[in-house]
Amino acid sequence: MTIRIFVLLCWLPAQVFACDFAKVSFAADFPGGKLSRCEQISELHYKLTTVAENYPINPSPWYAFRVLSKAGTQNIRIDIDAVNGQARYLPKISDDGKNWRDIPFDVHDGQLQIALSAKPQPLYVAGQELLTQQDYLDWMASPPVNDRFTQIVIGSSVQGRDIVALAAKSANNNEWVLIIGRQHPPELTGALGLLAFVDQLAMTSELQKAFFGRFNILVVPMVNPDGVANGHWRHNAAGKDLNRDWGDFTQPETKAVVDYLNMQLGEEQRLVFALDFHSTQQDIFYTLLPAAAAMPTDIVNEWLASLKQHLVSSFTIRERAGYRVESNVFTHFIGREYGVHSVTYEFGDNTPRQLVRHVAQLSATELMKILLTTEPEAFIPQSLPGKPEQLD
Repeated sequence: MTIRIFVLLCWLPAQVFACDFAKVSFAADFPGGKLSRCEQISELHYKLTTVAENYPINPSPWYAFRVLSKAGTQNIRIDIDAVNGQARYLPKISDDGKNWRDIPFDVHDGQLQIALSAKPQPLYVAGQELLTQQDYLDWMASPPVNDRFTQIVIGSSVQGRDIVALAAKSANNNEWVLIIGRQHPPELTGALGLLAFVDQLAMTSELQKAFFGRFNILVVPMVNPDGVANGHWRHNAAGKDLNRDWGDFTQPETKAVVDYLNMQLGEEQRLVFALDFHSTQQDIFYTLLPAAAAMPTDIVNEWLASLKQHLVSSFTIRERAGYRVESNVFTHFIGREYGVHSVTYEFGDNTPRQLVRHVAQLSATELMKILLTTEPEAFIPQSLPGKPEQLD
């Protein structure tokens, strides 16, 4: 008996993002879509591959595609493979690209394996929920955010997309808080954390009234719009990790943020605190070592201690402090350049979304309290950050 194994390959030209087979089609022709090539292993068994935007890269393999059956409901198997990367993001499924649910999976040799019922109606599969530029714009235009903030364009990406920010400033305020996010496109829990954090800032209680009465706030929720739109694993459209460009500013995205910020600052205007939202394998706060000479000295310790007192026991406060004067990571750049604290706020990839929102909202409340009780003089650097005596 002769055994015949047939393999059909569908290689995707740039910007096409579609694979068409006899019974099923796959496509990634939507914002955030990622599908590099397709292979039919056997009848109703397919292998889909994701390739990074460029290499070398810190591997966080992203995938997002739409599947459509051409012959009624069909039970199909899909292997999801990442070139030079192992599975990180667990598969989710959606009927509309908006509402997502987990889907059972297996992992074999680094490949994700799933089974699903393909239908004549589109079915979406992705490593995390999709959060596109339009979603951000809708959020910015909705209360309470649009009641507190003004939407502004501070620059353009490599591919010409707007870098959109939220600003709340008053002529009477001379202290600035900077919040950024989505430097790395797939880091969805960090993005959701930023939205919840800013939602809490924008509420209408007496605490928020006092906070906006003292501090100016700049929020850049999506620093890497090209990477998000194109379904990149990590980099921008020029193949650069934006969180390694602070200080060099070779990319228009990082330069737009720092240029706008510096235009607001001067002898009477200064940055006092910064946050950068990300995602990783577990919830963690990356903070600055004393070598950064960031002021006030204990403000982050006070914030994290306050969080620990108020959070549910299922959330663990993990802190990892570091500082390298030569580093072009956002957090280190802020400490070096402005002499104040910056925290890289990382949510776990699989932290429950309700918990992400709860922790982010509580974080915003406790940070507002601590910043408000800190005297303005305490934020003034006592020496220039980055002097040789401050090297670790």
